[in-house]
Amino acid sequence: MRRIEEIDALRGFALFGIVMTHMFEGYLASMTPPQYIGFNMMYSIDGFSQMIIKYLFVGKFYAIFSMLFGLSFYLILDQKKDSSSWKFAWRLILLFLIGFIHHIHYRGDFLTVYAVFGMALILFRRVPDKYILVLGLFLAFNGPMIIAKGLELLPTSDMQEMQEASAASLPTAKKGIATNPMDQANAYFDLVLNGEYVKLIQSNATIGFVNKFNYLKFSGRIWVIPGLFLLGLWIGRKKWHEKLDQLPLVPLIKWSAFLGIPCVLISYYLSIPEYSPLLKYLGFVAGHAANIFIPLLYIGLLLLLCTMEFSKSSIRKFILVGKMGLTIYVMQSAFGLFIFYGYGLNLLLKLSGTVALGLGVLFFLFQMLLSKWWFNTFKFGPLEWIWRCATNLKWQPLIK
Repeated sequence: MRRIEEIDALRGFALFGIVMTHMFEGYLASMTPPQYIGFNMMYSIDGFSQMIIKYLFVGKFYAIFSMLFGLSFYLILDQKKDSSSWKFAWRLILLFLIGFIHHIHYRGDFLTVYAVFGMALILFRRVPDKYILVLGLFLAFNGPMIIAKGLELLPTSDMQEMQEASAASLPTAKKGIATNPMDQANAYFDLVLNGEYVKLIQSNATIGFVNKFNYLKFSGRIWVIPGLFLLGLWIGRKKWHEKLDQLPLVPLIKWSAFLGIPCVLISYYLSIPEYSPLLKYLGFVAGHAANIFIPLLYIGLLLLLCTMEFSKSSIRKFILVGKMGLTIYVMQSAFGLFIFYGYGLNLLLKLSGTVALGLGVLFFLFQMLLSKWWFNTFKFGPLEWIWRCATNLKWQPLIK
């Protein structure tokens, strides 16, 4: 249906941004060891590409994807008051299993993360809308981490100074623990470059999960993702997806641009290490605000294009990609690993970031053609079909 197609178009658009981000990063999901920093900066244009990806892609497209996940929760479960929470939980368990297989190959997987946080979303099924909105905004803007970093700017108390002095007096052997993350990054980078498939699987299945959890904490996404889920749930409850033709898209675009673009510029100009802690903190806050306002800008622009005759045919290509979003996402990872990792073409240190982006665009265009061909015959994407069959515990018709 038309409304669902617009949701699928947004999902497909988000997948484009996700593959572009990951391609520029070489499909790595770890700290970059000092000796490899700038591994994809080979031409002068790569600096410009890096700036575009960092400020207009990173954190922006996964935000759209996350809000759509919350909206999907509403459509599947919350909208139907007599639907089973247990069935939805089983659906998430299956998603975690799919994500686990994906994660042991690519530790940047977010399917496992969505499955875990989706379980928590079930607890909010009966929570009133106003609490959903307030908590969703607080978490989506990374409120807990903003408050924590703000407290770090306060004058250090005597007790804190004593604790720091005590920590400084610890034996060198114990303090050496702090070097472990970089040691792990070096070991992981070596596994990627050497193409040691079995060892990579073992590493991702063990320390990879620990690194993922640490990244979620360090980046604040441990708060942001549930917040975006809640905002998607709130949007569903307000039934905005059912009245897209009534939404004030032009004001949404104007206000999100008015707030989001300055936030991007502030986060860019205040990212210089030489700035004072206060200025860097302001840049940090602006960056997280941009991760909300810029996605809203993208959403408004895409929905506006959905209403225009000249762009409808182009938008339909995103719709078909979005309809098989799970399959498309996993395919993108398989492509990236084949391009960059040692057990594939081993091009990690041989491709510039801009060239990698070009490959990402070409592969996404291929996925558009593939999805069009696929849906000429089939009802669901392959992984979507498997997921649906396992959820319902019976075979579902696949061919139209």
